[in-house]
Amino acid sequence: MSSSLIRYLFLGLMMVGVAESLAQAQTPPTLVMPPEVVSTKELKAMLDERAEAIKKAEASGKKPEESKFVLVDVRSEDEISVSVIPGSITKEQFEKNKEKYKSKLIISYCLVGGRSAAFANEIKKAGMVVKNYKGSIVEWVTAELPLVTLKGEATNKVFVDSSRFKIPSKYEAVGK
Repeated sequence: MSSSLIRYLFLGLMMVGVAESLAQAQTPPTLVMPPEVVSTKELKAMLDERAEAIKKAEASGKKPEESKFVLVDVRSEDEISVSVIPGSITKEQFEKNKEKYKSKLIISYCLVGGRSAAFANEIKKAGMVVKNYKGSIVEWVTAELPLVTLKGEATNKVFVDSSRFKIPSKYEAVGK
């Protein structure tokens, strides 16, 4: 083989290597699909159904069946200390017992749905089935649905910035 041919082959191989390196460097990051969402109407129906099942079980002296879903509040401690959607657990409680919830539908919520969507994507990557409550607690109070404290006591307080979010007059905005 002539030295010219060897040089061309060598240069060709180098160009292929450079082209592959450039292609890898320019590969866009994997896109994360937004999580499936659950509406206020769907969530309320699920919570009502669960409450009814608990009532029936207690009336008949039986232990209620395990819920098929878990509602996870991913807001900050300050927000959660004011109120939560009835039947929800905190992100901290979820994290401590992930195994317990592995086979359940996980529904996450926050103030309006951004933080809960990010949390839902994390959980989805871990192979769990998850939906995001889009609109979250702001949507919940807009529909004038009940809130409770972490102790389960009814409350009309909700942690929102009242200058940013309009909430019905039956609620008291607490927060920034």
